[in-house]
Parts: sequence; C-alpha cells; structure tokens
Amino acid sequence: MIIDVDTHFEPGRAWLAEHPALAAQLPTYSVAESTMRAQVGDLLALVPEDERPSRDVLLPPGIRAILGEEKLDGYGFAGSAMHTPADPIARLAWMDEVGTDASNVLCLEGAGYARFLDDRSVARDAIVACNTWLADQVDGYADRLMPATSVDLTDMEAAIAELTRMRARGSRSFLIAPIPVPGIPPMHPYFEPLWSAAVDLGMMALVHVGAGCNAYDPAWGNYDDGMVLRQLGATQGHQAVMLMMNGMVFGGVFDRHPKLTVLLAEFGVHWFAGTVEHMEARGPAIVESDIYMGRYPFELTPTEFVQRNIRVTPLPRLHQTPLRTIERYPECVVFSSDYAHNESNPAPTAHYDALLADLPANTKARFMGANIAECYARMGDPLVVATA
Repeated sequence: MIIDVDTHFEPGRAWLAEHPALAAQLPTYSVAESTMRAQVGDLLALVPEDERPSRDVLLPPGIRAILGEEKLDGYGFAGSAMHTPADPIARLAWMDEVGTDASNVLCLEGAGYARFLDDRSVARDAIVACNTWLADQVDGYADRLMPATSVDLTDMEAAIAELTRMRARGSRSFLIAPIPVPGIPPMHPYFEPLWSAAVDLGMMALVHVGAGCNAYDPAWGNYDDGMVLRQLGATQGHQAVMLMMNGMVFGGVFDRHPKLTVLLAEFGVHWFAGTVEHMEARGPAIVESDIYMGRYPFELTPTEFVQRNIRVTPLPRLHQTPLRTIERYPECVVFSSDYAHNESNPAPTAHYDALLADLPANTKARFMGANIAECYARMGDPLVVATA
C-alpha cells in the first residue's frame, strides 16, 4: 500500500462561498502575504512593525511566479499552483497514474485564518466551515482522499467534538502547531484529553511547515537585505518541532499515550537524525545525564519513543533526499508528494523508485506506506482503502 501523507486542495476563498456572513468577517486571503509570513514571520515577530523592512524588501523576488502570474523555467509543472483546485475525480486519476492508494488531503486556509484572529469564536467558525467544505469535496472518496481536520485548541471540548465529527467523515489526521495553544506546550496536562481522543478516534497529529512558533532574537531582523532575511527565516523552520519532539518525549506524552503518532510534514529531514541522537545522549545511556538533567523515568529510551511515535516526511525533491535518514531511522521516514503545490513533484513515486532503487524492497515499502499503516494499526483502526 502506498500512502501519501501530504497533498492539498487550497481553493482560495471558494470554501467560504456558502458562508457570506463569515466571509465578511475575514480578511482577503493573500498568497503573497502568506508566503512572506511563512518566510520571515517568525524572524520578525519580535521586531516592532515600524522597524521592519518594507513589504517590497520582504516579498520574494519570484512572487509573480509563485502567484502563477508568470512562468519561470524549472519552477512548478503543468497543473501546479499554490491555490490548487478541488477536483476529486482528477486527483484520483492522478493517484491511479502514479500508483498511490490513499492520501491525506489538507486545506490550510481555514487554519491559516484562524491562527491570526483575536476573536476565537470567529476562528472556530472558519475552521468548521473549511473542514466541512473539504469533507464535502471528497465525500464518497474518503477511503482514498482522507480530509485532514483543522482544530482550534483554545476550546478543548469543541476541538474534540470537531475531531469526532470529522472522523465520521473520513478524516484520519488533524493539524496542530508545535505550540498548539499560545503559552501552553504540547506536554502540558491541558492536552491530555486531545491525545487520548486522537488514539480513540484512530487519528494522528500532523504538524505542517508554516505552523510557526520558531523563536528569534529581534537582532536578526535588523538588516535591510531581503535575501539574507529570507535565508535566516529558512534556517529555523524545524526549530519548534525539535522542541516539540523533546518536550513530548521527555515530558512523557508518548509514555502515557503509547499508540499516539505525531507526523512532521515538509520540514525536511536534514535535522532529524541529529536531533534524535542529541536526545539519546540525554537519556539513560549516558551517566552524566542523571547528574545534570535528573533521573530519566521511562522504560523506553528517547530513540525508542521516536522510532515508535514520530514520523517525518520530506518533499520528493533531490535537495530533501531521505536516504541517510532512512539508513539510520528506517521506521520514521514516510512518503508524501505535497501535490499539487509548485514545490511538489508530478511523478513522486517514480522519483522514489529511482532514488531508493538500491534499498531492500522491505525498506522501500516501509517508506512508501507501511510505516504509516503500522501507526494506524497500532491504534486498532487500520487503514482500509480501495487499491489504485
């Protein structure tokens, strides 16, 4: 079974068509603003607005290509876009062509709106509307096109109710940020009901790049070259998920919830092995750990928790090759296409057929789907999909 854990339907404001009153309360969605925020938003978060570089400096020089207003050789492919239309029949045909059996389908726009709204009631309305729109698009096909659920975790009871509603509509994953609620880290007791509900419902937590929560000293924003600022913003895209991994392992979340899985999408894999090894060096295997850190209280080592409970997926591009990570942590790395974003790949399975050609067949099969399938089976709710 080949399982693609990260694909997209991102329709602009089309999901608001049946909600004019809600649409009137939300700002116009801008791919340009979203791109700029993803690149330098965390970097400049603590810099006063009147001290930040201008918008013209911060926007990437290829923004017209990103918006689909011009074509640049080597960027994107036929049918790719940051606003990807929702066409389940065409998507299934593409999946059949490349040999994918099932995929998560994400719509980040509702969660993107909600993240920056002060009125949490409006934020929840936006999330529910976006979730409903996405579930409607894949209705009748949710065994293969599994809608990812967005949630507002400032209201835990409402969030769990939304997970339950969306699970009934075929969802098998839900989107969270590395700091799921401002001021509350993921190992905090506040989230215990969420982790329990996730396992009971057979759903995994999905952290997607762009969720934010990376911390920078504002001095790094004190520079007027947009290229340098965008490079600095890119260096720490994985910072918060490294902290999340450490917090959840050392904070005992995976000890208390052994069937839970957290999936890290589109952060690359270059940092993953080093993070796990650094965590292991602060576990029971190192004498100094007890002296400096305190007694490690769990039966499993940090590495064993990661191997069981954390999955990571790269883009299907050569600059994010998973080969070295698969060699060291073969159970942790999983397949995704990011289709049909511009940075994705129209032939992701062919890409990995070539890249992983020298690996044992079982290792490749784990990457392409078995590692994720095992996580759902562990929750007692295995994936059952129609084969392509």
